[in-house]
Amino acid sequence: MDLVIVGLVAAGVRLSISIAFAALGELVAQRSGVMNVGLEGIMLFAAFLAAAGAVYTGSPWGGVACAVAGGLLLAAVHAVFVIWLCANQIVSGLALVLLGAGLSGVGYRLTIGQAPVAIPSFSAVGFGPLRDIPVAGPILFGHTPLVYLALAIAAALYWAIPRTAWGLELRACGENPQAADAAGVDVARHRFAAVLFGGAMAALGGAFLVLAQVNAFVEGMVAGRGFIAIACVVFGGWNPLGVLLACLGFGFADALQIRLQTWYPGVPYQFFVMLPYVAALATLVIFASRSAGPAALGLPFRTLRVPRKAR
Repeated sequence: MDLVIVGLVAAGVRLSISIAFAALGELVAQRSGVMNVGLEGIMLFAAFLAAAGAVYTGSPWGGVACAVAGGLLLAAVHAVFVIWLCANQIVSGLALVLLGAGLSGVGYRLTIGQAPVAIPSFSAVGFGPLRDIPVAGPILFGHTPLVYLALAIAAALYWAIPRTAWGLELRACGENPQAADAAGVDVARHRFAAVLFGGAMAALGGAFLVLAQVNAFVEGMVAGRGFIAIACVVFGGWNPLGVLLACLGFGFADALQIRLQTWYPGVPYQFFVMLPYVAALATLVIFASRSAGPAALGLPFRTLRVPRKAR
C-alpha cells in the first residue's frame, strides 16, 4: 500500500506540471489585467513544435526552444489585439484556441505525422542515492529537469510579485491602470511583457506534455488543460503558491483516475477520465465567489501618452 501511495503522489506531481507552467504564466498575465483564455491553443501549438523541433534538432532542448518561440508568437498576436487594439479579451483568446488547434493539426500532418518517428525526450535527473530514499526519493528526486524548472519559477514568482518594484508595478497595472499610468508606469509595456511571459509558460506546458510525459504528439492531446490552468489561477487566489497547490491537486486527481481504470475494469473508463474535470469545475464554482481577482482584469486600457520632452 505504501508503494501504491508513493507512486500515486509521484505521478500526481508529473501530471500537474504541464498545467502548472500554463497557470503560473496566466497568473502573471492576469495580475497585469489581461486574461488569456487561449492557453489551450498555445499549449497545443507548442506541443507540436516541441515534437517537431526535438525530431529535427535531435535534442529535447531544441524542441523546448521551438515551443517557446511558437508560444511567444501566438501570445504576441493576442497582446496586440487586446492591448493596442482594445479587442475583447475573451473573443481574442477563443480565436487563439482555434488557431492553435488548426496550426498544430496541419503542421503535424505535413511534417512528422507523415511517418512514425521517435521523439527525443527528457530523462530523469540523476540524483544518485537520493532517489533511493524511502518515500521521499521517488517523489522528490525522480523527475525530469522541466519539473524542477516549474517549481523554481513558482518560488521566484512567490518572492518577486509582492517584494520587488516589478511586482508592484505589475499589480498596479492590474488593479488601477489609470493610477499606474499617472505615476509614470508604462501600462501597455508591462501588460505586453506579461502576456508574452504567459505565452512562453503555456508553451513550456505543451512541451512538457510531449517531451517529458507522453513522449509523443497526438492531435488534441492538451485535452482541456489550458482551461484547467485558468481555473487553478482562480482557485489559487492569484497567489503563485496557491496556484501551484491547485495544479498539484488536479495532478493527483488525474493520477488517481488512471489507477481507478485499472482497479475497476468493469466501469467504463470515460467515467474515470471525467472525474478530475468535474472536481475542477466543482472547486471553481465553490471558490470563485470567495476569490477576488485584479480589479481591472479583462478591462481594456487606452491612454494618450505625452512625450517626455513635452512634460
